[in-house]
Amino acid sequence: MTTDSASRLARAEPEGASSAHKPDAANPSLSRRDGLLTTWRYMSANVLLLLGSASLMVGGYAPFLVIAMAMIVASFADEASGDDHTILSNRARAFCNFNLYLSLPLITLLAVQLVLFAAEHPNPIDWPLEWIGALWVTGYLFALVGATVAHELTHRPGKPAHLVAQTLFGFTGNSSFAIYHVYVHHRQVGTYDDASTARRGERLRSFVARALVQQFAQAAQVEAARLHRKGLPVWSWHNRLIQAHLAPLSILVLALIIGGPAGLLAIVLAGLLGRLFHELINYVQHFGLVRVENTPIRPHHSWDSYRTISNILHYNLPRHSDHHMFATKAFWQLDALDSAPMLPYGYQTMAFIALTPPLWRRIMRELLVDWDQNYASDAEREIVRERGWEGLA
Repeated sequence: MTTDSASRLARAEPEGASSAHKPDAANPSLSRRDGLLTTWRYMSANVLLLLGSASLMVGGYAPFLVIAMAMIVASFADEASGDDHTILSNRARAFCNFNLYLSLPLITLLAVQLVLFAAEHPNPIDWPLEWIGALWVTGYLFALVGATVAHELTHRPGKPAHLVAQTLFGFTGNSSFAIYHVYVHHRQVGTYDDASTARRGERLRSFVARALVQQFAQAAQVEAARLHRKGLPVWSWHNRLIQAHLAPLSILVLALIIGGPAGLLAIVLAGLLGRLFHELINYVQHFGLVRVENTPIRPHHSWDSYRTISNILHYNLPRHSDHHMFATKAFWQLDALDSAPMLPYGYQTMAFIALTPPLWRRIMRELLVDWDQNYASDAEREIVRERGWEGLA
Protein backbone atom coordinates (compact mmCIF):
# COMPACT_ATOMS: atom_id res chain seq x y z
CA MET A 1 0.00 0.00 0.00
CA THR A 2 1.33 3.43 -0.94
CA THR A 3 1.37 6.43 1.37
CA ASP A 4 -1.24 8.12 -0.83
CA SER A 5 -3.60 5.16 -0.67
CA ALA A 6 -3.10 4.89 3.08
CA SER A 7 -3.93 8.57 3.39
CA ARG A 8 -7.13 8.13 1.37
CA LEU A 9 -8.15 5.25 3.57
CA ALA A 10 -7.45 7.23 6.72
CA ARG A 11 -9.63 10.10 5.50
CA ALA A 12 -12.52 7.85 4.58
CA GLU A 13 -15.42 7.06 6.87
CA PRO A 14 -16.06 3.40 7.71
CA GLU A 15 -18.01 1.78 4.92
CA GLY A 16 -21.73 1.82 5.43
CA ALA A 17 -21.54 4.42 8.18
CA SER A 18 -24.00 6.70 6.44
CA SER A 19 -25.99 4.03 4.64
CA ALA A 20 -29.59 3.62 5.65
CA HIS A 21 -30.71 0.08 4.95
CA LYS A 22 -33.95 -1.68 5.72
CA PRO A 23 -33.59 -5.46 5.57
CA ASP A 24 -37.24 -6.10 4.70
CA ALA A 25 -37.03 -3.70 1.76
CA ALA A 26 -33.92 -5.47 0.45
CA ASN A 27 -35.32 -8.97 0.75
CA PRO A 28 -38.99 -9.15 1.70
CA SER A 29 -38.96 -12.96 1.54
CA LEU A 30 -36.77 -13.20 4.63
CA SER A 31 -38.32 -14.78 7.70
CA ARG A 32 -38.64 -12.26 10.52
CA ARG A 33 -39.21 -13.82 13.92
CA ASP A 34 -38.72 -12.48 17.41
CA GLY A 35 -39.59 -15.62 19.35
CA LEU A 36 -37.81 -16.27 22.62
CA LEU A 37 -35.83 -19.26 21.33
CA THR A 38 -34.99 -17.53 18.05
CA THR A 39 -33.55 -14.57 19.94
CA TRP A 40 -31.98 -16.31 22.90
CA ARG A 41 -30.10 -18.80 20.75
CA TYR A 42 -27.48 -16.08 20.31
CA MET A 43 -26.49 -16.80 23.90
CA SER A 44 -24.91 -20.04 22.68
CA ALA A 45 -21.40 -18.63 22.29
CA ASN A 46 -21.46 -17.20 25.80
CA VAL A 47 -22.73 -20.52 27.14
CA LEU A 48 -19.67 -22.10 25.56
CA LEU A 49 -17.51 -19.58 27.41
CA LEU A 50 -19.09 -20.64 30.70
CA LEU A 51 -18.58 -24.30 29.85
CA GLY A 52 -14.96 -23.59 28.92
CA SER A 53 -14.33 -21.87 32.24
CA ALA A 54 -16.04 -24.71 34.12
CA SER A 55 -13.92 -27.29 32.28
CA LEU A 56 -10.74 -25.52 33.37
CA MET A 57 -11.97 -25.50 36.96
CA VAL A 58 -12.77 -29.22 36.82
CA GLY A 59 -9.45 -29.97 35.12
CA GLY A 60 -8.32 -33.27 33.73
CA TYR A 61 -9.85 -34.04 30.38
CA ALA A 62 -12.94 -31.87 30.83
CA PRO A 63 -11.68 -29.25 28.32
CA PHE A 64 -11.64 -31.93 25.61
CA LEU A 65 -15.36 -32.50 26.17
CA VAL A 66 -16.05 -28.83 25.49
CA ILE A 67 -13.77 -28.93 22.45
CA ALA A 68 -15.58 -31.99 21.10
CA MET A 69 -18.96 -30.36 21.61
CA ALA A 70 -17.97 -27.00 20.12
CA MET A 71 -15.94 -28.22 17.17
CA ILE A 72 -17.06 -31.72 16.25
CA VAL A 73 -20.64 -32.15 17.46
CA ALA A 74 -21.46 -28.57 16.40
CA SER A 75 -20.11 -29.28 12.91
CA PHE A 76 -22.37 -32.30 12.44
CA ALA A 77 -25.30 -30.39 13.94
CA ASP A 78 -24.53 -27.50 11.60
CA GLU A 79 -24.95 -29.66 8.51
CA ALA A 80 -27.98 -31.47 9.93
CA SER A 81 -29.74 -28.24 10.87
CA GLY A 82 -29.75 -26.85 7.34
CA ASP A 83 -29.94 -23.19 6.40
CA ASP A 84 -31.62 -20.40 8.31
CA HIS A 85 -32.63 -17.03 6.82
CA THR A 86 -34.17 -15.52 9.93
CA ILE A 87 -33.53 -11.91 10.88
CA LEU A 88 -34.67 -10.22 14.08
CA SER A 89 -36.37 -6.89 14.43
CA ASN A 90 -34.96 -4.08 16.54
CA ARG A 91 -37.07 -5.34 19.43
CA ALA A 92 -34.17 -7.76 19.98
CA ARG A 93 -31.64 -4.92 20.19
CA ALA A 94 -31.41 -4.75 24.00
CA PHE A 95 -30.86 -8.48 24.45
CA CYS A 96 -28.40 -8.77 21.57
CA ASN A 97 -26.33 -5.80 22.72
CA PHE A 98 -26.29 -7.04 26.33
CA ASN A 99 -25.17 -10.45 25.12
CA LEU A 100 -22.32 -8.91 23.11
CA TYR A 101 -20.98 -6.88 26.02
CA LEU A 102 -21.39 -9.86 28.37
CA SER A 103 -18.71 -11.62 26.35
CA LEU A 104 -15.93 -9.48 27.82
CA PRO A 105 -16.38 -10.52 31.48
CA LEU A 106 -16.90 -14.12 30.40
CA ILE A 107 -13.75 -14.09 28.25
CA THR A 108 -11.90 -12.55 31.20
CA LEU A 109 -13.19 -15.32 33.47
CA LEU A 110 -11.96 -17.91 30.98
CA ALA A 111 -8.52 -16.27 30.82
CA VAL A 112 -8.28 -16.14 34.62
CA GLN A 113 -9.18 -19.81 34.88
CA LEU A 114 -6.47 -20.65 32.34
CA VAL A 115 -3.88 -18.67 34.29
CA LEU A 116 -4.91 -20.35 37.56
CA PHE A 117 -4.69 -23.73 35.85
CA ALA A 118 -1.17 -22.93 34.67
CA ALA A 119 -0.15 -21.77 38.16
CA GLU A 120 -1.31 -25.11 39.58
CA HIS A 121 0.37 -27.08 36.78
CA PRO A 122 3.50 -24.99 36.16
CA ASN A 123 5.42 -27.56 34.13
CA PRO A 124 3.72 -28.44 30.82
CA ILE A 125 6.00 -31.45 30.41
CA ASP A 126 4.50 -33.06 33.51
CA TRP A 127 0.93 -32.38 32.37
CA PRO A 128 1.05 -32.48 28.54
CA LEU A 129 -2.54 -33.52 27.75
CA GLU A 130 -4.02 -31.22 30.39
CA TRP A 131 -2.07 -28.28 28.96
CA ILE A 132 -3.10 -29.13 25.40
CA GLY A 133 -6.76 -29.30 26.40
CA ALA A 134 -6.63 -26.07 28.40
CA LEU A 135 -4.84 -24.12 25.67
CA TRP A 136 -7.03 -25.54 22.93
CA VAL A 137 -10.37 -24.73 24.52
CA THR A 138 -9.20 -21.26 25.58
CA GLY A 139 -7.62 -20.35 22.26
CA TYR A 140 -10.60 -21.61 20.30
CA LEU A 141 -13.03 -19.55 22.39
CA PHE A 142 -10.77 -16.50 22.23
CA ALA A 143 -11.30 -16.66 18.47
CA LEU A 144 -14.87 -17.92 18.20
CA VAL A 145 -16.33 -15.49 20.73
CA GLY A 146 -13.69 -12.87 21.51
CA ALA A 147 -12.63 -12.00 17.97
CA THR A 148 -16.14 -12.33 16.54
CA VAL A 149 -17.73 -10.03 19.12
CA ALA A 150 -14.81 -7.61 18.83
CA HIS A 151 -15.35 -7.50 15.08
CA GLU A 152 -19.03 -6.67 15.57
CA LEU A 153 -18.27 -3.91 18.08
CA THR A 154 -15.50 -2.47 15.91
CA HIS A 155 -18.19 -1.39 13.46
CA ARG A 156 -20.25 0.31 16.18
CA PRO A 157 -19.95 4.04 16.90
CA GLY A 158 -18.82 5.27 20.28
CA LYS A 159 -15.83 4.80 22.57
CA PRO A 160 -17.38 2.12 24.84
CA ALA A 161 -17.87 -0.26 21.93
CA HIS A 162 -14.36 0.36 20.62
CA LEU A 163 -12.83 -0.05 24.09
CA VAL A 164 -14.52 -3.43 24.58
CA ALA A 165 -13.52 -4.46 21.05
CA GLN A 166 -9.86 -3.56 21.60
CA THR A 167 -9.82 -5.42 24.91
CA LEU A 168 -11.29 -8.54 23.32
CA PHE A 169 -8.79 -8.36 20.47
CA GLY A 170 -6.09 -8.04 23.13
CA PHE A 171 -6.57 -11.66 24.19
CA THR A 172 -5.27 -12.78 20.78
CA GLY A 173 -2.69 -9.97 20.57
CA ASN A 174 -4.48 -8.60 17.51
CA SER A 175 -4.35 -4.92 18.38
CA SER A 176 -4.04 -3.72 14.79
CA PHE A 177 -7.15 -5.48 13.54
CA ALA A 178 -9.72 -2.78 14.32
CA ILE A 179 -7.84 -0.16 12.27
CA TYR A 180 -6.86 -2.55 9.50
CA HIS A 181 -10.27 -4.14 9.19
CA VAL A 182 -12.34 -0.96 8.95
CA TYR A 183 -9.98 1.24 6.94
CA VAL A 184 -8.27 -1.33 4.73
CA HIS A 185 -10.12 -4.63 4.44
CA HIS A 186 -13.53 -3.05 3.89
CA ARG A 187 -12.08 -1.09 0.99
CA GLN A 188 -9.55 -3.49 -0.47
CA VAL A 189 -11.49 -6.76 -0.13
CA GLY A 190 -10.93 -8.97 -3.14
CA THR A 191 -7.89 -7.03 -4.36
CA TYR A 192 -4.43 -8.54 -4.56
CA ASP A 193 -2.94 -6.46 -1.74
CA ASP A 194 -5.67 -7.10 0.84
CA ALA A 195 -4.15 -8.98 3.74
CA SER A 196 -7.38 -10.86 4.55
CA THR A 197 -8.24 -11.99 1.02
CA ALA A 198 -6.59 -15.37 0.42
CA ARG A 199 -5.29 -15.60 -3.13
CA ARG A 200 -5.88 -18.55 -5.42
CA GLY A 201 -3.17 -21.13 -4.92
CA GLU A 202 -2.17 -19.60 -1.57
CA ARG A 203 -1.76 -22.22 1.12
CA LEU A 204 -3.05 -21.64 4.62
CA ARG A 205 0.37 -21.33 6.23
CA SER A 206 1.49 -18.77 3.64
CA PHE A 207 -1.74 -16.82 4.04
CA VAL A 208 -1.41 -16.69 7.84
CA ALA A 209 2.18 -15.48 7.64
CA ARG A 210 1.25 -12.79 5.12
CA ALA A 211 -1.84 -11.74 7.06
CA LEU A 212 0.04 -11.36 10.35
CA VAL A 213 2.60 -9.05 8.78
CA GLN A 214 0.45 -7.12 6.31
CA GLN A 215 -2.47 -6.44 8.63
CA PHE A 216 -0.16 -4.75 11.12
CA ALA A 217 1.82 -2.91 8.45
CA GLN A 218 -1.29 -1.61 6.68
CA ALA A 219 -2.86 -0.49 9.96
CA ALA A 220 0.35 1.34 10.84
CA GLN A 221 0.38 3.08 7.43
CA VAL A 222 -3.23 4.18 7.78
CA GLU A 223 -2.64 5.59 11.24
CA ALA A 224 0.58 7.33 10.21
CA ALA A 225 -1.24 8.97 7.29
CA ARG A 226 -4.03 10.13 9.61
CA LEU A 227 -1.59 11.68 12.07
CA HIS A 228 0.46 13.37 9.33
CA ARG A 229 -2.71 14.90 7.97
CA LYS A 230 -3.49 16.30 11.42
CA GLY A 231 0.07 17.56 11.89
CA LEU A 232 0.69 15.22 14.82
CA PRO A 233 3.75 13.05 15.46
CA VAL A 234 3.39 9.35 14.66
CA TRP A 235 5.26 8.27 17.76
CA SER A 236 2.92 9.82 20.28
CA TRP A 237 -0.07 9.01 22.46
CA HIS A 238 -2.29 10.24 19.62
CA ASN A 239 -1.45 7.06 17.70
CA ARG A 240 -4.43 4.71 18.05
CA LEU A 241 -2.28 1.70 17.22
CA ILE A 242 -0.04 2.48 20.19
CA GLN A 243 -3.08 2.98 22.40
CA ALA A 244 -4.53 -0.34 21.28
CA HIS A 245 -1.48 -2.25 22.53
CA LEU A 246 -2.33 -1.32 26.09
CA ALA A 247 -4.90 -4.14 26.07
CA PRO A 248 -2.59 -7.09 25.32
CA LEU A 249 0.18 -5.63 27.49
CA SER A 250 -2.21 -5.29 30.42
CA ILE A 251 -3.44 -8.85 29.90
CA LEU A 252 0.14 -10.18 29.91
CA VAL A 253 1.06 -8.24 33.05
CA LEU A 254 -2.02 -9.48 34.90
CA ALA A 255 -1.34 -13.05 33.78
CA LEU A 256 2.19 -12.79 35.17
CA ILE A 257 0.98 -11.34 38.46
CA ILE A 258 -1.75 -13.95 38.94
CA GLY A 259 -0.07 -17.05 37.55
CA GLY A 260 3.62 -16.32 37.45
CA PRO A 261 5.76 -17.40 34.47
CA ALA A 262 3.51 -20.40 33.79
CA GLY A 263 0.44 -18.18 33.69
CA LEU A 264 2.17 -15.81 31.29
CA LEU A 265 3.23 -18.71 29.05
CA ALA A 266 -0.30 -20.11 29.01
CA ILE A 267 -1.99 -16.84 28.07
CA VAL A 268 0.57 -16.19 25.31
CA LEU A 269 0.15 -19.67 23.80
CA ALA A 270 -3.64 -19.53 24.02
CA GLY A 271 -3.59 -16.10 22.39
CA LEU A 272 -1.43 -17.33 19.53
CA LEU A 273 -3.69 -20.33 19.01
CA GLY A 274 -6.72 -18.05 19.03
CA ARG A 275 -5.13 -15.82 16.42
CA LEU A 276 -4.52 -18.83 14.20
CA PHE A 277 -8.16 -19.89 14.52
CA HIS A 278 -9.21 -16.33 13.65
CA GLU A 279 -7.05 -16.26 10.53
CA LEU A 280 -8.41 -19.68 9.54
CA ILE A 281 -11.88 -18.15 9.26
CA ASN A 282 -10.44 -15.16 7.37
CA TYR A 283 -8.89 -17.65 4.95
CA VAL A 284 -12.31 -19.14 4.22
CA GLN A 285 -14.32 -15.92 3.88
CA HIS A 286 -12.86 -14.53 0.64
CA PHE A 287 -10.65 -17.33 -0.70
CA GLY A 288 -9.79 -16.85 -4.37
CA LEU A 289 -12.26 -14.04 -5.02
CA VAL A 290 -11.25 -11.11 -7.20
CA ARG A 291 -12.32 -7.48 -7.39
CA VAL A 292 -11.01 -4.68 -9.57
CA GLU A 293 -9.48 -2.04 -7.32
CA ASN A 294 -11.65 1.04 -6.68
CA THR A 295 -14.79 -0.62 -8.04
CA PRO A 296 -17.92 -1.04 -5.90
CA ILE A 297 -18.04 -3.95 -3.47
CA ARG A 298 -20.79 -6.40 -4.42
CA PRO A 299 -22.27 -9.50 -2.79
CA HIS A 300 -20.20 -11.80 -4.99
CA HIS A 301 -16.97 -10.62 -3.32
CA SER A 302 -17.57 -12.76 -0.20
CA TRP A 303 -18.43 -16.40 0.37
CA ASP A 304 -21.65 -16.83 2.29
CA SER A 305 -23.02 -19.69 4.37
CA TYR A 306 -26.46 -19.79 5.97
CA ARG A 307 -26.06 -22.91 8.10
CA THR A 308 -27.90 -22.40 11.38
CA ILE A 309 -25.24 -23.32 13.95
CA SER A 310 -22.43 -21.46 12.17
CA ASN A 311 -24.48 -18.27 12.15
CA ILE A 312 -25.58 -18.64 15.76
CA LEU A 313 -22.05 -19.19 17.08
CA HIS A 314 -20.46 -16.58 14.80
CA TYR A 315 -23.14 -13.91 15.31
CA ASN A 316 -24.21 -14.13 11.65
CA LEU A 317 -20.70 -13.46 10.39
CA PRO A 318 -21.22 -16.11 7.67
CA ARG A 319 -23.78 -13.73 6.15
CA HIS A 320 -20.65 -12.02 5.07
CA SER A 321 -21.75 -10.48 1.79
CA ASP A 322 -24.38 -8.31 3.44
CA HIS A 323 -21.87 -7.31 6.10
CA HIS A 324 -19.54 -6.01 3.39
CA MET A 325 -22.38 -4.21 1.67
CA PHE A 326 -23.55 -2.56 4.90
CA ALA A 327 -20.72 -2.78 7.41
CA THR A 328 -22.51 -1.03 10.27
CA LYS A 329 -25.67 -3.16 10.15
CA ALA A 330 -26.18 -5.05 13.43
CA PHE A 331 -25.55 -8.77 13.25
CA TRP A 332 -29.16 -9.73 14.02
CA GLN A 333 -30.39 -7.88 10.93
CA LEU A 334 -27.88 -9.16 8.39
CA ASP A 335 -29.59 -10.55 5.30
CA ALA A 336 -29.19 -13.85 3.50
CA LEU A 337 -28.62 -12.64 -0.05
CA ASP A 338 -29.72 -14.60 -3.11
CA SER A 339 -26.94 -12.99 -5.17
CA ALA A 340 -24.04 -14.14 -2.98
CA PRO A 341 -21.81 -17.12 -3.84
CA MET A 342 -22.38 -19.94 -1.39
CA LEU A 343 -20.06 -22.28 0.45
CA PRO A 344 -21.26 -25.88 0.35
CA TYR A 345 -20.98 -26.29 4.13
CA GLY A 346 -21.06 -24.20 7.28
CA TYR A 347 -18.11 -22.27 8.67
CA GLN A 348 -17.44 -24.99 11.23
CA THR A 349 -17.07 -27.63 8.53
CA MET A 350 -15.26 -25.42 6.01
CA ALA A 351 -12.64 -24.58 8.64
CA PHE A 352 -11.92 -28.28 9.10
CA ILE A 353 -11.75 -28.78 5.34
CA ALA A 354 -9.28 -25.88 5.00
CA LEU A 355 -6.94 -27.83 7.28
CA THR A 356 -6.92 -30.63 4.69
CA PRO A 357 -5.32 -28.98 1.62
CA PRO A 358 -6.12 -31.63 -1.04
CA LEU A 359 -9.81 -31.72 -0.11
CA TRP A 360 -9.93 -27.94 0.22
CA ARG A 361 -8.41 -27.41 -3.24
CA ARG A 362 -10.80 -29.91 -4.85
CA ILE A 363 -13.88 -28.24 -3.37
CA MET A 364 -12.76 -24.66 -3.93
CA ARG A 365 -11.60 -25.34 -7.51
CA GLU A 366 -15.17 -26.22 -8.52
CA LEU A 367 -16.59 -23.24 -6.63
CA LEU A 368 -14.14 -20.82 -8.22
CA VAL A 369 -14.84 -22.10 -11.73
CA ASP A 370 -18.52 -21.46 -11.07
CA TRP A 371 -17.71 -18.02 -9.64
CA ASP A 372 -15.67 -17.09 -12.72
CA GLN A 373 -18.47 -18.13 -15.04
CA ASN A 374 -21.56 -16.93 -13.17
CA TYR A 375 -20.54 -14.16 -10.76
CA ALA A 376 -17.39 -12.38 -11.97
CA SER A 377 -17.51 -9.31 -14.16
CA ASP A 378 -15.63 -9.25 -17.47
CA ALA A 379 -12.88 -7.15 -15.84
CA GLU A 380 -12.59 -9.61 -12.97
CA ARG A 381 -12.37 -12.56 -15.36
CA GLU A 382 -9.60 -10.70 -17.19
CA ILE A 383 -7.66 -10.38 -13.92
CA VAL A 384 -8.05 -14.11 -13.34
CA ARG A 385 -6.70 -14.82 -16.84
CA GLU A 386 -3.79 -12.39 -16.49
CA ARG A 387 -2.68 -13.99 -13.22
CA GLY A 388 -2.98 -17.52 -14.59
CA TRP A 389 -5.60 -18.36 -11.98
CA GLU A 390 -8.10 -20.15 -14.23
CA GLY A 391 -8.88 -23.56 -12.74
CA LEU A 392 -6.61 -22.86 -9.78
CA ALA A 393 -7.51 -23.16 -6.11
